[in-house]
Amino acid sequence: MTMQPAFQFSLGHQVLQGLVAVGKYDGKHPCLTAGTTAGKVLIHCPHSRADNDQQEVIFLNINKKITSVCTGLLNPNLGHDVLMVGTQTSLVAYDVEENADLFYKEVHDGVNVIAFGNIRNISVPVCVVGGNCSIQAFDHEGSELYWTVTGDNVSALSFCDVNDDGAPELICGTEDFEMRIYNHESVLKEITETDVVIRVEPLHKQRFAYALMHGTVGVYDKMSRAWRVKSKNRVNCIDALDLDNDGVPELIAGWENGKVEARNEKTGEVLCKDYFQAPIAALVHADYRLDGRCTLMSLTTEGDVRGWLPSSAGADQGGSSTGPSASELKESEAYRELVAKKQELKQELESYQEQTKQFKQGGKDTGQGIIPTDTKMNITLKSNRTQGTVELHLMTSNYSVIRAVVIFAEHLFEGEACMLHPVPPSNNVIVQISPAKDVQTTMTIKALAGLSASSVQYHVFESVYVMPKFAMYHAIDEHQLPKKPEGYCQFELTKRPNWVWSWLQKSFINLEEQMPQPRGADRSVVLDANFISLRTGEPLCISMSSEQGGMMTIRTDDIEDAGELIQDLCGFLQVTELESTANFPEEMEKFKQVLLRVDEYNAVRLKLTAEMADSANLVKALIVKAEDYRMLSDMTHLKKVFAGLQQTNGDLIAEYNKRSNNHQQLLTQLKEVNMMIQKAAKLRVGNAKTRVVTACRNAIKKNNIHELFQIIRTGHDSSGS
Repeated sequence: MTMQPAFQFSLGHQVLQGLVAVGKYDGKHPCLTAGTTAGKVLIHCPHSRADNDQQEVIFLNINKKITSVCTGLLNPNLGHDVLMVGTQTSLVAYDVEENADLFYKEVHDGVNVIAFGNIRNISVPVCVVGGNCSIQAFDHEGSELYWTVTGDNVSALSFCDVNDDGAPELICGTEDFEMRIYNHESVLKEITETDVVIRVEPLHKQRFAYALMHGTVGVYDKMSRAWRVKSKNRVNCIDALDLDNDGVPELIAGWENGKVEARNEKTGEVLCKDYFQAPIAALVHADYRLDGRCTLMSLTTEGDVRGWLPSSAGADQGGSSTGPSASELKESEAYRELVAKKQELKQELESYQEQTKQFKQGGKDTGQGIIPTDTKMNITLKSNRTQGTVELHLMTSNYSVIRAVVIFAEHLFEGEACMLHPVPPSNNVIVQISPAKDVQTTMTIKALAGLSASSVQYHVFESVYVMPKFAMYHAIDEHQLPKKPEGYCQFELTKRPNWVWSWLQKSFINLEEQMPQPRGADRSVVLDANFISLRTGEPLCISMSSEQGGMMTIRTDDIEDAGELIQDLCGFLQVTELESTANFPEEMEKFKQVLLRVDEYNAVRLKLTAEMADSANLVKALIVKAEDYRMLSDMTHLKKVFAGLQQTNGDLIAEYNKRSNNHQQLLTQLKEVNMMIQKAAKLRVGNAKTRVVTACRNAIKKNNIHELFQIIRTGHDSSGS
């Protein structure tokens, strides 16, 4: 069904993708706000026409590259919305009505995205800023009330009450393909997606929508995925609005090819769509016509605006009615599911009937392709240390051959699918897999099996196989270790060794069913497992001793791997609080060099800023001189001044380039600092994890490197807190 627009107009200016918001800057009239080129913010105020025709569109000069735009009632005492604008290095909260800044804040981690809302345990509404591996929140005075770290650069922020506790959680999407759900500073859930998360939008109750860079749109119900669809086009924006008046908002998506579509938030079914001539820049909704009805508005990158009103069918049916009842909707959905199932079964029946018909008509020759009814498909996962890959073995239980294999799985293959044609067909097929990240993945495997290579009929075996999270680690004996890792993390774990072995069996491959007895001289060791990484060849040792009721030691030189193992272990054993001590000499030496570079780049930045200020003052003086000589008609000296001005301007540009390069280098190092804090926090669980993040932040503010290292090692600062 095609969407019928209620109004359309053009702003007459190009709009940057994603930089659009609607705010009531006088407390009454909604104004469309968009970031444009050349560091300007356009504000469309259609309701000021009666006062002054010239003021329908106004511009704010930010004079920096705009990275994010957001509006909200940041200061409740004002009674109207505030415009929040983010740039690569700063955040501005601007009162449009009073034409004044609420605050201007230098943000060293940059501003990639802004969200407005309430964070648990903070009484006032805040402006939440996602930057370079960090999340910060500021109140209306610019005071920092919240800070935490993430795994990579923040690419999306939103609020949604995911766990139905009455308070919204902060959902953060990052460039490492992760979505993290924050309850204040603690992470409720980490969800790994298949590409960079570029948009997150609350839908209905505990459901929220997301969009990925490669063209995937989907919905999560609480913390599990409800559905998703993937397109060959790139999705630019998403929004949520009840277009059909059924009391449940639809998911609206805007695409790079100019398409706008509304989907059912439960099933993903397309309900209606419309098309533009240019890519969609943003989707927003507001009562833009002031008639009491919320309008969905779509903006293109060329500045064209189109608005749609919700369907009035529900209201026309009897005043207070809002469309079909919940029971009618449920029956309709059940009917659609049954029709789809009927169609599927009908196709299967027709296929079987056709095969039977061919078999009867062709006699013995036709039946050569039908495999025995007791044929089974055996699936195993093995590690190949020589190739550095994991091998998926598919084998039939008899002489039947496998003609083709199709595997659908996230995180494992480019395009999320792999198709293999064995030549010649064999009853044993090996698929080599080398995942880039440690993620548990469910593989949907479809294999075509026939009686021989010349078969014309094939049976399709469908199987679901779970690939363990740490499948890229090959189990070895202790004497096969190339070296003993210097880095380690140690913590008390009052759980039975058998439970830990159960976790190892679930998360690794090729482990024995029964827990083997440790062979070392140390009698206190009750569990000992050794692995080698198929990616890097680095060793990993996991052991447990009976000391202090149970002491676990994870030995590896990669602090990130240790953190992933601890988080997965605690999730499996349902451990909610965990303290640990750690020592990673190689990582700490690298971190020390990063901190030294941060100090060096900061010193260079201050020096370059001072030099640019001197050059800027010289430019001002030369311009004044040039004007004096022009008025005196002294062309000789005027030319000399302009030559000097040109030289100074060239110097300024060169200094700016130096400063820009220095800034990029500084951002890279600050990202490393934030990532190290994140890795150190992952070595702990619960309150200890939150405490490490806060303590590291305070140590960095004080520039106390010794204390920072102590926090990473022990989880406590010098005061013991």
